[in-house]
Amino acid sequence: MVFPGKVMLISVHGDPLARLGGIQSGGQNVYVREMARALDSMGIQVDVFTHWSDPGLPRSEPLGRKSRVIRLTGGSKGFHSKHQMFGMLPMFVKELIQHVGNPCHYAVIHSNYWLSGWVGLQLQKILRIPRIHTSHSLGTVRKDAIGTKGNEPLAVRLRVEREVLKKADRVIATTPFEEKILKKHYFVPNDNISVVPCGVNTELFRPLKNSKLDRRFSDQERKTVLFVGRFEENKGLGVLLKSFKILKEKYPLTAARTRLVIAGGDCLELPLNALSAEKKQYLKFIGENRISELVEFAGPLKHEDLLAYYNDASITVVPSYYESFGLVAVEAMACGCPVIASRTGGLRHNVIHGKTGLLVEPKSPEELASAINFLLTDEKARKQMSAEAAIHGKRFSWLKVASQISGIYREVTGWKEKYDPKSQDISWLQI
Repeated sequence: MVFPGKVMLISVHGDPLARLGGIQSGGQNVYVREMARALDSMGIQVDVFTHWSDPGLPRSEPLGRKSRVIRLTGGSKGFHSKHQMFGMLPMFVKELIQHVGNPCHYAVIHSNYWLSGWVGLQLQKILRIPRIHTSHSLGTVRKDAIGTKGNEPLAVRLRVEREVLKKADRVIATTPFEEKILKKHYFVPNDNISVVPCGVNTELFRPLKNSKLDRRFSDQERKTVLFVGRFEENKGLGVLLKSFKILKEKYPLTAARTRLVIAGGDCLELPLNALSAEKKQYLKFIGENRISELVEFAGPLKHEDLLAYYNDASITVVPSYYESFGLVAVEAMACGCPVIASRTGGLRHNVIHGKTGLLVEPKSPEELASAINFLLTDEKARKQMSAEAAIHGKRFSWLKVASQISGIYREVTGWKEKYDPKSQDISWLQI
């Protein structure tokens, strides 16, 4: 595909090549990486601009054949919490402008999350090129889900978010639910919203005959319940641990044949005094409630390593307070793993209740424990859901998603040439 210039993909706090499961490495990182790779395979050159959070990584790395990740310091190299990064953004913009040079070879800006949206908004004004925006999460929904406590200056976020969305040439909603929120709370016009789901690397995430999982985390005698995510309150791990306490008390026979594997969070090599406050809190709960024999930590994983974990698991649980899309749920389903998820956000659209998994009320450990017990004890229902989940998951292909996104790029830039899928070479993506 011939495209009039390069795509500037901005993901300030989400390095697409960062190891998954870390403090700031999750669904957005995957979205940006896979989007860039898929667009690159279509002949569209992409530069991803992100903060240089890991000094051990190079300033620039290839991502696909002609695309790359470019890391900027924003005035300070090294890890910074996303809740503290807003003040660094002017320096990030300054560095990015220096990199762009004159003339500008970028045709469109695609910003991700409100922090990157602010950066993209400034560049949109300076460079006078169109910008599309994907939110990944919305401040107003986060406020309703977990309240206003925390380090994040929510009032600032909401103000910036409104401007970012209002002045975007196109806003991407990943689910119909998000589309409604954008209209109702941010007053984004209907004709300025495009609903495009997130994708899954269906060449990678698929059912396997043998999971080939590391022996440390493979247990033939016990069924595995899998959690994949960061150690943030809104991801619901605390609720899941409470459900295992209830499982042990109310369904002891099920609990005795079950283990919870937690992928993400702190590295396993960290000493106790270096653990995050969140993991210390989880370990305290596990110890006080005597469920340590039911819980195993796998640490942060490479994205490709998740394939074996999804295939080894009997159930993947996504107990988030809110998810705009719920990438973990779709990846798990693509591997034929049934999902129990909170009935919220994009999860309610992407997990088909009673067919590919079960939906439960957010923050309800009792309902979650009951759902886990049902799927672990009803083998027929679980196998049926497994088969349906694998079929459903195949529908979320990054190549399909990237084709839709490239169409939006064409619309906002006024470029008329259409992408011919027959000319696509994706052999390098195969595993």
